[in-house]
Amino acid sequence: MRYLPHYKTAGHIIQLGNALAWFRNQKMQSKGLTSSQSDAIRFILRHQDEEITAGDLMEHLGLSQSTVAGLLKRLEEKGLIERRTDGSDGRKSVIQPTQEGILLEEYLKDIAFQTENILLQGMSESEQAEFDRLLQIALDNMNAVRASE
Repeated sequence: MRYLPHYKTAGHIIQLGNALAWFRNQKMQSKGLTSSQSDAIRFILRHQDEEITAGDLMEHLGLSQSTVAGLLKRLEEKGLIERRTDGSDGRKSVIQPTQEGILLEEYLKDIAFQTENILLQGMSESEQAEFDRLLQIALDNMNAVRASE
């Protein structure tokens, strides 16, 4: 296995993740949200016609049960989601956006659009496609390790 000096690639990815989280936190601050909370509400909004559970969020976001529970609690306290007991399984809660949560959808889409434009600035269309392809390979590699643990 070949190692790059000073773990250059991993370091850049970590720095990029930190920069993205900072940018998104700055944009979400005016709405009283964190980057992670905005990821959760965006997923809920994209699937608002389905029965979303905490387990769905855990799987999609790659977060632990306790982290997702905290996110949902804060989103509920902010009036952006509501939970109701699943009619077929009383142990399961179904998550739905409130009207206030639905009103955030366009703002969240706009921030996602801004973020992507900043990330891809200066790249040709073919470079953007290659960047996306390589990021997907890296993500798949990490998810395979995560799944095997």
